[in-house]
Amino acid sequence: VNRSLSVNVLFLECVASLKIQNFYFFYKYFYVFLSTNTEVFSQTAVSCHFKTIQDKMNVQKNILTTLLLMMTFFSCQETGNKREFWNDNKEDIKSSKLTQKFLIDYKSETYKIFIGDNYKSSDKTIDWSWTAFNDPDDKLDSTGIDAFLFLGEPLLKYNDDDWLPTLHIETDKNLIKKFSCSILFDLDETENAEINFLKLLSQDINQLQNDSLTKSLIVDHIYEKVTHDFIETFRLTKGKEFEYDKFEYTVKQK
Repeated sequence: VNRSLSVNVLFLECVASLKIQNFYFFYKYFYVFLSTNTEVFSQTAVSCHFKTIQDKMNVQKNILTTLLLMMTFFSCQETGNKREFWNDNKEDIKSSKLTQKFLIDYKSETYKIFIGDNYKSSDKTIDWSWTAFNDPDDKLDSTGIDAFLFLGEPLLKYNDDDWLPTLHIETDKNLIKKFSCSILFDLDETENAEINFLKLLSQDINQLQNDSLTKSLIVDHIYEKVTHDFIETFRLTKGKEFEYDKFEYTVKQK
């Protein structure tokens, strides 16, 4: 009885000390080991009265050595599983990264703004200003998400007035993730006013030269293009009473 109690206590202490996750398998193989060595334990129990303390210690050492080998095996197995899990996660992270950049269709020959590019690449032509009210963490840094604004575009002359195109970008670790160009204006009340206005914008946005795109935009007030990594959206919104009309072109990474 004392021998069984000692073996069980030894087993629980070993499990608790190593915090082995596959408890079931360790338990199984531990008792397979005991069952295949029942005769040895029985003989040990009988001969303990006749052998020296040194002999008993040698038997315990053999048991502990076997247990240590078993626990080392399971510990290595757990480490291997964790390493495999980490490698799988790294593959998922790599697959979610942007595979290619996207050229923004706004004055593309002049500005050459790319989704996925460092926003500082366009500093020579665009003086981006940090906008705290659009920044999620209210601070400008290169380790998180930031928002920038550009109010230096030439005025757009339309309907006997001047209108300012506003450029916005959002960055993550300095890489551009979203771009938008928005214009508030007062749409002329003449026939084909929307077509004429979009034609004016097509000087800077080449895709607005596409008739099917402009017709869809006039009818549905929105046109969206979705690719593997990007979403490109055109919006033409009629303002409510006492509000301006609005055009917006947006590109963002999925």
